[in-house]
Amino acid sequence: GRGVGMDVVKTKISQLNGSINIYSTKGQGSKIVIKVPLTLAIMPTLMVMLGNQAFAFPLVNVNEIFHLDLSRTNVVDGQEVVIVRDKALPLFYLKRWLVSSAAHEEQREGHVVILSVGTQRIGFVVDQLVGQEEVVIKPLGKMLQGTPGMSGATITGDGRIALILDVPSMLKRYAARRI
Repeated sequence: GRGVGMDVVKTKISQLNGSINIYSTKGQGSKIVIKVPLTLAIMPTLMVMLGNQAFAFPLVNVNEIFHLDLSRTNVVDGQEVVIVRDKALPLFYLKRWLVSSAAHEEQREGHVVILSVGTQRIGFVVDQLVGQEEVVIKPLGKMLQGTPGMSGATITGDGRIALILDVPSMLKRYAARRI
């Protein structure tokens, strides 16, 4: 063509603070080298709110979302569960999961996000669903690095800071509680 598509590629790479170089040798062909910052990773997420704090679940781990009358949950072996398609899934309140000193105020209804890694599934109750958002992952600062259940942070479209939840480590933590 006329290179219109390559212009779009160049613009996108520039927006990511990257570079593109094209090397051509007559009779041998062309080599295209695209460089983008290593620290830059874009991830589709489901944004949720707990109070005034935004959190992001990686969309790859989100299995389904629904609104639930929380009086319709059951308790099996001391664990609150929700029945989803004839399967009992462990149900946690994300606020209590992340902040052990969080008040245990009684909620009558809430939004449930079912997360999965492999065949393991777990449900989390969140205060509010914000929606799907593609985010740039930033590493956690030294004070938060290694915090269980957190994989990074991002700045949302409206300027808030959101913590990105590490679903595999959350599921490992759940499995460790059960042993």
